[in-house]
Amino acid sequence: MGYHRAPRSDHVEEGRGSAVKKLLLVAVAAIGGLLVYRQIQADKAEQDLWTEATDSVPAGSTGA
Repeated sequence: MGYHRAPRSDHVEEGRGSAVKKLLLVAVAAIGGLLVYRQIQADKAEQDLWTEATDSVPAGSTGA
C-alpha cells in the first residue's frame, strides 16, 4: 500500500479567503468612517471657534 493524500478541498480554502476579504473590507470601512467622523467634528469645532471669535456680542455679556 502506498501513501495516499487526502483530497484537497478548494471550496473550504476559498470560503476562508472570502471571509478574510470581507473582514478586511469591514475593517477598512470602519476606519474610513471613523476618519470622516473625526474630520467632521474637527470642522465643526473650527467653525464654532470662528463663530465665537467673530461674534459681535461677547459670550457672557448681560446686555444691560
